[in-house]
Amino acid sequence: MKSLEDLLALNVTRDHQALVCISLPPNIHSSGYWRNSKVDDESPFSASRPLSVKKLSSATLSVLEEQMALAFFLTQFLHLALRSFGIPIFVTQMLAGIILGPGMLGSIWPGYEKVMYDIVSQDVMGTLTVLGYCMFLFLMGVKMDIGIVLRTGRKALYTGAGSLLVPLCIGLFTLGTRGVFLKWELEQNDLQALALAVVANAQTSFTVIACLLGDLKLLTSELGRLALSSSIVSDILGLSLRTFTKLVMSTGKEGGFFRNTIAVLGYILVVYFGARPAMYWIIRQTPKGQPVHNGYLLIILIGVLCSALFSFYFNQYLFFGPFVLGLAVPEGPPLGSSLVKCYDFMVSDILLPLFVTSNVWLMNPKDIKFKGKFAIPSLVLLIVSTLSKFGGSLLPALYCDMPLMDALGLALIMCCKGVVDLGSLSTVTKDMPLNEEIYAINVLGILMIACVVSLLLKHFNISSKKYGGYEQRNVACLKPNSELRILACIHKQNNISAVINFLDACSPTKESPISLYVLHLIEMFGQAAPIFISHRMQTKTLSNCSYSEDMLLAFLQFERDFSEAVTVQPFTAISPTKSMHEDTCTLALDRATSLIILPFHRHWTLDGSIKSDDRAIRSLNISVLERAPCSVGILINRGPLRQLALEKNSSSEAVQYKVALIFLGGEDDREALALTLRMAADPSISLTVFYLTTSRDCEATNWDRIVDLQSLREYREGFVHACGSAFYVEKIAKNGPETVAILRSILNEYDLFVVGRRKHWESPQTSGLDEWSEFPELGIIGDMLASDDFWCRSSIFVVQQQQTT
Repeated sequence: MKSLEDLLALNVTRDHQALVCISLPPNIHSSGYWRNSKVDDESPFSASRPLSVKKLSSATLSVLEEQMALAFFLTQFLHLALRSFGIPIFVTQMLAGIILGPGMLGSIWPGYEKVMYDIVSQDVMGTLTVLGYCMFLFLMGVKMDIGIVLRTGRKALYTGAGSLLVPLCIGLFTLGTRGVFLKWELEQNDLQALALAVVANAQTSFTVIACLLGDLKLLTSELGRLALSSSIVSDILGLSLRTFTKLVMSTGKEGGFFRNTIAVLGYILVVYFGARPAMYWIIRQTPKGQPVHNGYLLIILIGVLCSALFSFYFNQYLFFGPFVLGLAVPEGPPLGSSLVKCYDFMVSDILLPLFVTSNVWLMNPKDIKFKGKFAIPSLVLLIVSTLSKFGGSLLPALYCDMPLMDALGLALIMCCKGVVDLGSLSTVTKDMPLNEEIYAINVLGILMIACVVSLLLKHFNISSKKYGGYEQRNVACLKPNSELRILACIHKQNNISAVINFLDACSPTKESPISLYVLHLIEMFGQAAPIFISHRMQTKTLSNCSYSEDMLLAFLQFERDFSEAVTVQPFTAISPTKSMHEDTCTLALDRATSLIILPFHRHWTLDGSIKSDDRAIRSLNISVLERAPCSVGILINRGPLRQLALEKNSSSEAVQYKVALIFLGGEDDREALALTLRMAADPSISLTVFYLTTSRDCEATNWDRIVDLQSLREYREGFVHACGSAFYVEKIAKNGPETVAILRSILNEYDLFVVGRRKHWESPQTSGLDEWSEFPELGIIGDMLASDDFWCRSSIFVVQQQQTT
């Protein structure tokens, strides 16, 4: 069947115009490669090939599928090959676009350009990718906490403003003085195009910076938080500048400046006073812990599409409406996280990579001709804008007394380019078609800057070394009855009572107090910037449904139960799971804690079956063990919890909490002994130290052995002989099986086992046992006690002493 109508269409390129003939409505479905294989004489393919360019290019769905398949396959192949070199996936998406563009495949594959760059197929691809970009910017607004701008300090404010205004002013000044210094001969339209390119190069995107910091695992670092705050300031200023520029450019057009200005201001007021209260109403209608109803998510999606139409009708950039609407959505759960969970995969993993690749494959590097009048001005302005952005970010940081290396790192981060910069350059071409040389040079500039900045930052990244211990921060080095500073990490509800029970066993008193820092770690979802909150410093909860309400109530009650003996400072950290160790180690370093308590990643029911097994928590524990600036203990809760505080206050004096220490020797075991000595000060707690040795008359042959024996002697003289609740048992264990037999004999007699991790510490008592170890982070003895084969019903605390450098 023939199409209804043949029309003449004007195909506009950046340098010329051409008349092409298209059929409306276009054919959607193809009859297939191997059917109707007769090929026209004018086809660039030989008659022996069944693929007809004319038939293929007229089937829009087939062309779209081929474009998507080529883009995704090539992107993933390049990413697989280049990721080991530290190349970000955004760079591989751009490289895929260059390969699929007219400069490479288009020049070596006959007929490829007529299929891939047909005007109808480009319209279909453009519509799909623009929809994805609008949804991406909406989700970017959802993840952004606009309140950071109001809470930001002068360092972030100056850096954010300088990174935008300095390159903008210097770039426009360079363009304005072209006739004096550079002798560029440009027409008015060319000047406007170059000015728009300068504006696009001056911006700093919050989303680009957040993605870069996430790749570098610096989101929760002090430098990362400063970069995020600075990028938000720059992004909001840039949005305001672009909006005002668009309004000025509408002067003289239908409706004009005043109508569009009133419409934009009215839209912002409607979003703030109408849409945002509606979002909070949706949150109130959602039961605690439940996802938002899909009907509400669909209504919000319709609102995003309507906001994009509003932007188009009132002469604004298409992303303006969706982005402002996204800012009105409260970040985080339940609404922000539900929107991200519902739409982020389709947008970020499918439509957005297609948007990047499709915008790049329109560029041909062969169009760059340095003898022309556009290449040199474009290149000079790009270099000037980049260097001035680096300086505009570096100088404010140095002015605010930031260390030089950190200031250089911050300036590099603020210079990074990404998908939003490419999108801004693409939207500029909608206002004024750029010369092909200008477009190609700026696209290649984005590619080079994104690649170089990422590689430089990864090369100089020393985040894993910043927690190195140069001071002794462990329990063993503390003076008797001195304050014990502990950082306790909480993930889930069942961690609260287990940690409190263990802290209760540490016997805090007025003479031997505990300063407790509680860190509630929450996985970041539905927002781009991590949040760190000190609950002593703020009165408002994080949202209408507080993340940490149960944690706060439980530990504040624990503080009241031990008045003057325990002080509690609760914190909440919302960050990606891969960066939680940064929050933990940073807080431990800042507060000079001696011990970090980490809950074990596995949780059991009362009958011994596994209830939950969180691999992300295990990865966090391993990362903290490797980087912690103090001693670390992993708490394994296998037995029924006992309310020690209630038992101590009861009239019965027979109630005792039985603790056993398995001592083989080494710094970790000595750290465990120092911790249990604090427990032994409480008469309601019974402490038994089991010393497993190969021989009773074994002499001290090295320094560690001497220190071990001295520590045990002090325990016997200071506690065993002085009180009736401390015991010392020495047992012979010449090999691993004898150690296993000893542990099985005492398995069900104690409420808590304390052991040292003893990493890389070999001894005859554990020979052969490491081959059966399931969790190396627990050490050989701790792993054995926690294994399901042992049927241990007691809690276990595995201690690793601070690793000094």
